[in-house]
Amino acid sequence: MTEPQTLTDRYVAATLRSLPQRQRADIDAELRALIADGVEHGLESGETPEAAERAVLTGLGEPRRLAAGYADRSLALIGPAYYLDYLRLLTALVSTIAPVWFIVLGITTFASGETALASFGAAVWGAVEIAMTVAFCTTVVFAIVERSSSRRVVRTAVWDPAALPDVPDRRRYLWGLVAGLIMTVVVASAAVLFQSLATTDGHPPLQPALWDSGVLYVALFFAIVYLAIDVITYYTGWSYSNAWAAVALNVLFAVPAVWITASGRLLNPDYFAAVGWPDGVRIVTTIVVVVVILLAVLDVLDAFTRAGRHSRAASAQVA
Repeated sequence: MTEPQTLTDRYVAATLRSLPQRQRADIDAELRALIADGVEHGLESGETPEAAERAVLTGLGEPRRLAAGYADRSLALIGPAYYLDYLRLLTALVSTIAPVWFIVLGITTFASGETALASFGAAVWGAVEIAMTVAFCTTVVFAIVERSSSRRVVRTAVWDPAALPDVPDRRRYLWGLVAGLIMTVVVASAAVLFQSLATTDGHPPLQPALWDSGVLYVALFFAIVYLAIDVITYYTGWSYSNAWAAVALNVLFAVPAVWITASGRLLNPDYFAAVGWPDGVRIVTTIVVVVVILLAVLDVLDAFTRAGRHSRAASAQVA
């Protein structure tokens, strides 16, 4: 007959089960000696053997937690050593990739013949999917690094209060956001009103084919995304990843806009000829191209300026 298993036997077995084979013999002996010393101390204090044993095991805690301590293994998916790095990288990736994917998917879906509403829905769903994928992959990578003892980094630097970011000016931000919303509404309304100023011969200022194709809806689509990104970066803070995302978005908008305008696909020459201003096409085209390029350049410079300011403020901060 086999001898009945004691609580100590069961506890040691449960602890060793979570340890590598090479460590089990040494920890078996060490753990049993530790428990025996604790039980002996309890007996000296007047406890019964059963009560003393139970008290010692209770004090040692759950076997898997104890085994993790012996194996120097993290019990958190992403521990404190890497959590802030994980959070910074995840925020940068999601706030960079998701908006760009939103724009690209919305445009390609719309260009394939879908309605503006269907394109918007597909873009939203695609952005959510890519954000979830990025979050999953980033979490998996950091979880692997967390459990790779050879990759662990000892953090010795001391956090510096100089790394504290400036308090954002909420009033200024809200005014800027309201101004952006108003500008979007004004530009969209102006495009509609401008198109309604057709001549008696039925020639509108903008090319009918451009209006019918829905390109102007795409422009409005961009304006909404820019406002959304502005809200996101207000709460997450600017980074160089956000700045490069701004570059991508500006290129995706400015290059087609300049090409459409410069190639004569935006303005209707018949309208300007009918109102007695044949040079109007050239003049307005030049103005539109210059304004689009200037706004894109200024937006990119502003993005990198804010990213640089945020990076300098955080340069002394060490997780």
